[in-house]
Parts: sequence; structure tokens; C-alpha cells
Amino acid sequence: MPAPQCVRFRLPACRLNDLFEIFAAAVGLCFGSFANVVIRRWPNGKSIVSPLSHCPSCNTFLKWRDMMPVISWLILRGQCRYCKAAISKRYIIIEAICAVLFTLMARHTGFTLSVLPLWGLAFVLVCVSVVDWETMQIPDELLVLGAVSGIAWMGLFSYSPQWQDAILGAVAGALPLLLLDRFVWMLAKKPGFGFGDVKLMAVAGLFLGWQGMWTAYFVAFVAGGFYGMVLIFTGRAERGSYLAFGPFLCLGVLVALLR
Repeated sequence: MPAPQCVRFRLPACRLNDLFEIFAAAVGLCFGSFANVVIRRWPNGKSIVSPLSHCPSCNTFLKWRDMMPVISWLILRGQCRYCKAAISKRYIIIEAICAVLFTLMARHTGFTLSVLPLWGLAFVLVCVSVVDWETMQIPDELLVLGAVSGIAWMGLFSYSPQWQDAILGAVAGALPLLLLDRFVWMLAKKPGFGFGDVKLMAVAGLFLGWQGMWTAYFVAFVAGGFYGMVLIFTGRAERGSYLAFGPFLCLGVLVALLR
């Protein structure tokens, strides 16, 4: 009787970059959870460090099992474990967006430490987009974090552009909005853009260099202009109304960086 043949199962080889992208997604979920804290507390002038995370309805301090990104929301079916108050879907949306962005950044750089400044930038862009959308303000604290990440990207890692391009990028990022703001002021005697937008694009220039700013601005103005026209045609805004432009600038920066 012939000896039984061993059945061999071949598992697909798992590349290091694949594992790194999975790790990046997990890190992104955690940073997305922290982004929710920043977005909820900063506009109200509250500390993002203390008190510990708690339900905004019943003020019960949350346990670790209540704060697992995305998973806890799904398990609890969008309700507080203690008072059954509804938890906004925005929390898991922001966590998921951060996970996707962190994964894309990891895919963009590969398994290298140069991804760290890009993760910092992604976190800043997500927070800036939501806070500016809701309050028409861009926190300087977030822009400082973005600038520190940009300096690290510019000077510490070989993957980054030359520092001359980064400095020119910061100027090319800030100058157009600054000039447009002054032009609008001369014509209409009112600000055209907030100075937060100017500083945001200066930070973006550290990552994109002056060449990348063309794409970032093109995407931002097309997307922002289209949204503005939709608001006007649907009667939800009038000509001359202010629009939170930060989210569209952030979109342009991401497209320019990842294209």
C-alpha cells in the first residue's frame, strides 16, 4: 500500500509593506479617536487632555471597551452604554477617514520612518477640515503641529523634497491667498480669506514644495467653487456669503500629495 501523500497548503506570501499598511490603519483609527476629542473640545475652549473621555449626555467616564475605534460604536449600536443616548455617526466616520489616510500615506512612502510626518499632516488636515467647517476657525495649535511635521519631513528624511523647494513651497502656499485677501479688501472692503487659510497653505508648502501647490490650489478652488454654486442655486447661500474654505484646501493638499 503506497504511503499517504502529505497535503501541503500554500499560504500567500505576506509582504512587509502589507503588514505595515495594516498597522497604519490601526494607528489611524486611534488617531481618529483622538481627532474626535480635539474636534469636540477645542471649539468650546476645553482641554483635550482632561477630563478623561466621557459621555457628553450623562458625563459618565468611559472605559476602554467603550472607546475602541469603530468597534465600540458598532457593538453599542450607536448608543451610550450607560444612558442610551445616541452617539453621532460622525465619530466612526472620522475614525475611518483617518484609518484610510494613514494607510494611503504608508502606501505612499513604504516601510520607512518618513511616514511619521505624513501621519502628523493627515491628522492635522482632518481636524482642521471639521473644525473650520463648523466654526469658520482654524486652530493655531494644529497649524503648529503641522509645521513641526513639515520641518521633520523637510529636514530629517531623505524622502522629503529639498529644503529650498520646501521653503519656496511655504511662500507659494501662503502668498496667493494673502494677495487675494488684499485684493478683495480693496474692492469690497471686507476680508476675502481668513489668515488661518494662509497659514494652513504655508504649512502645506513644506510638504508639497512649490510645484505641488498648483495642484493643491486647483483642486481646492474647483471643489470649493462648485460647492459654493450649489449653495447659491439651492438658495442656501447668497452671493458674497462666507464659506469655510479650509476643508477644500485640505482636500487639495491631500490630492497633490498622494497623486
